[in-house]
Amino acid sequence: MLGPYRYHCPSCGLTSDPYLLRSKADDVGDDHRDRRHDGMHPTGECILTSGEWRAPQGGEWKAVAVFAAVMLVAFVSQWL
Repeated sequence: MLGPYRYHCPSCGLTSDPYLLRSKADDVGDDHRDRRHDGMHPTGECILTSGEWRAPQGGEWKAVAVFAAVMLVAFVSQWL
């Protein structure tokens, strides 16, 4: 599911910016965990969904463009 995902670390009180893809929030969590917690998983860390929608950021545009292209090809192939 596409939606806004945020990495949350209760030990540090850190909540990331929202990301369209969960994998991006997971990457932020992995990076934070490696830098701040020596790769260990803090108790209670999680990926939050806030229910708000926003425009894609950075590399997320590629995923949106690929999805739109696939949907367009599928739609056009119905008429051929």
